[in-house]
Amino acid sequence: MADQADRPADTGPSARPSVGFTLSQLGFATSSGFGQRVGTLGLEPRHYAVLRALRAADGQSQQAVADRLQIPPSTMVSLVDHLEKEGLLERHTHAADRRTRHLCLTPAGLQVLEEAIRLGDEWEQQICAGLSGAERDQLLGLLRRVAANVGIRQDTLPDRGTGQRPQPLAPGSPGASAGHPPQR
Repeated sequence: MADQADRPADTGPSARPSVGFTLSQLGFATSSGFGQRVGTLGLEPRHYAVLRALRAADGQSQQAVADRLQIPPSTMVSLVDHLEKEGLLERHTHAADRRTRHLCLTPAGLQVLEEAIRLGDEWEQQICAGLSGAERDQLLGLLRRVAANVGIRQDTLPDRGTGQRPQPLAPGSPGASAGHPPQR
């Protein structure tokens, strides 16, 4: 049997690190970590996206939010049902068109979203540890170009809102919310 040292070094394209595989690894790890953190608040990343979209423009129609996030209508109904049941948003019927529902964050929804944003910021600091501000901005710019190359818009959910719920971090573990989730 030939010794490893006797084999010629592979210098072809397959020997180079793969951008796609590396992005897949990073995407899985960062998505799982974020999901675990917001899971401590009873949220999934897709719930976070809906709440964040509402904070940007409260009172949007359910259809407008679904279109912006590229979430199919049936999935959007399920997400909004869950968030409404948890007291994080309310549906209001449009005065002129009873078929149209406008979505509004509740005070509890805003409180939970603010905590989720804080947890996300902590996770991003961990992800970007060792990068200068300029390096982080450069990385983000490059990643946005790569995302555009594969058709991912900046404000959409690449899984179209169908993601599985990650397991929340155990209380007291690094990255978990301090104390209990805000009361709803």
